[in-house]
This record gives sequence, C-alpha cells and structure tokens, in this order.
Amino acid sequence: MIRKGKYAIHNGSEYSFSLLEDKSIRLISNKHADLSQGFKHLDENIYIKNVSVEEVENLFKINSKAIYKGEVFP
Repeated sequence: MIRKGKYAIHNGSEYSFSLLEDKSIRLISNKHADLSQGFKHLDENIYIKNVSVEEVENLFKINSKAIYKGEVFP
C-alpha cells in the first residue's frame, strides 16, 4: 500500500490527521471498531477524534516517490 500524507500514533495505533485552528489534532479513521476508543462517526466509514498534541506519541509525514528508468516521480 502506497501512502501519502500526515500521520499520528495515538494509543499504539496509526491514524491520518489534520491540524485544527486551536492547534489540536483531528485523528481520522475508517475503522468502526475505533468507536470504542472515543471516536465519533462523521460520515460513511469516517470516524474522528480530536486530541491535544500531548496525547499523541508521534507525528510524521509520508511522501512516497517512485524511481522509473532513473527518473523520480511523486
């Protein structure tokens, strides 16, 4: 699976995230089971949970690239 975007580790699980205006973090999941972890159902297969920066273990960004015949492609 090729991934691209911003990710956070929260309670040992990896989620994509967005930074909110108040500097908190909105975790985004597509797993129904995360409802038991405090996530709220937003839309079809989308669950969200707002947390503070202090509540996440790690934040990182992934930018995958491919090399084809010596050329780099995003």
